[in-house]
Amino acid sequence: MIRSIICSFIAVAFAVTTIPAARAQALSHLGAHVAVESISHLNAHRPGLPPEALLVPLGNGMAGVIKGVTVAEEARLVDALAREQLTQSVLRVASARVNGMNMALVKLQAGDPSGEFAVADLQNDATAALRAAFSRGPGFDHLDLWSVVPGAAMVGELQEHHPVFSLSVSREDYEAAVADSEDGDVLARIPGVRYSPVFLRHAVDADASLPATAFTDPPLAENWEALLAEARGQSVQSRIAAQREIEAIFEGHRDQRYVALTIDDGPHPLVTPLMLEILEQKGVQATFFVVGQKVEQFPGLALATVEGGHELANHAYSNRRMSELPAEEVWSEIAACDRVVQRVTGQKMRWFRPPGGRCSPDGLRALASLGYAAAFWSQNTGDWRKPSPDAIVRAATTGLQGGDVILMHQGDICSVHALPEIIDRIRALGLEPTTLSALARHGGTVRDDPVYVSSLVNGQLGEE
Repeated sequence: MIRSIICSFIAVAFAVTTIPAARAQALSHLGAHVAVESISHLNAHRPGLPPEALLVPLGNGMAGVIKGVTVAEEARLVDALAREQLTQSVLRVASARVNGMNMALVKLQAGDPSGEFAVADLQNDATAALRAAFSRGPGFDHLDLWSVVPGAAMVGELQEHHPVFSLSVSREDYEAAVADSEDGDVLARIPGVRYSPVFLRHAVDADASLPATAFTDPPLAENWEALLAEARGQSVQSRIAAQREIEAIFEGHRDQRYVALTIDDGPHPLVTPLMLEILEQKGVQATFFVVGQKVEQFPGLALATVEGGHELANHAYSNRRMSELPAEEVWSEIAACDRVVQRVTGQKMRWFRPPGGRCSPDGLRALASLGYAAAFWSQNTGDWRKPSPDAIVRAATTGLQGGDVILMHQGDICSVHALPEIIDRIRALGLEPTTLSALARHGGTVRDDPVYVSSLVNGQLGEE
């Protein structure tokens, strides 16, 4: 019965066309760092409208709109969104419950069916989606909303996409914003709202006023060559060459009762708020190794992580493998993530974890030249493979000792389901989870030659 209801109203409200193969193939020449954010060099086919590359339909009608985590609640949210008659197409709706809190995600495709981008449409849809999530349907406690445009590549058989608008807000903050917005501009009272320049460049109302709190900075990927030029300059190169040893941590001292809980690859819509809620309910602070591009795309989630009392750490700008890059690229990756996080949160980070755990000697010198210590781990959950929650819990806690550094990720719901049990088992062992910096205050960091550390992590440390 639920399935038939879902099909009927999705078919009416959210039908979209298939992806034209020629358009999709035309995007494939764009580089990883250029991607969609620099796509504005492409010629528009009609004056005042975005290039066709940004208008490739990402949806496929009824299939794939509902994530299927809590199907009935997701279906009611889709119904509420349909009644709001949004301008943008709905691509995905997901929801999940944790500790009695009901959280949702809504993903839209930016632009209207005629091919226009309008700030007013985006803002009206965002306001309507907030109303649907908090005032209609099942009544959610938190909503992550984002609008996307096609990216430069294919992910399997699906078109890559990139967020150009995002917000993350709780019911409490939404209701406060509504009460405080005499002019009806609720978005102006929500912190961390992102408007990407790739949207604003092609909006027919590009001169529309935006909230003073909005994040509108161009992504650092657009100026990557300038960043590389800085990295190749004499000043940076001299600092890199001067690093004779690096600071690193694999585990803390074993005579302490603390273990570090570290979580990589975020922020991530829906998964990050779920994890933050679990950590708050459990009274735990963790270290989140964030990806710079994702912080640019979802600044509201980065702000929420800091506001929750958690530590942010550097996981590079684009999550590329550092062992495969020259020193200037490693320096640029770390510096870019550093600058984004400081711009969004004001927080200066101490730790850098190379994606995958591997890094060349020159890459380690590059991170040391930026004032970072390298962070590795001693207890790998392997949750990036998406095993069962029970398997993640076992990997995190089997043989666990004081001083261990636990590695998790925030890319999938399986890690969310495992997190409460991991915390409970840590405490059952008489230990306490904490941040990496808190663990290091009790000792455990080492200083050694970059060549030795590189050979150690590249040869013995398991893949992240």
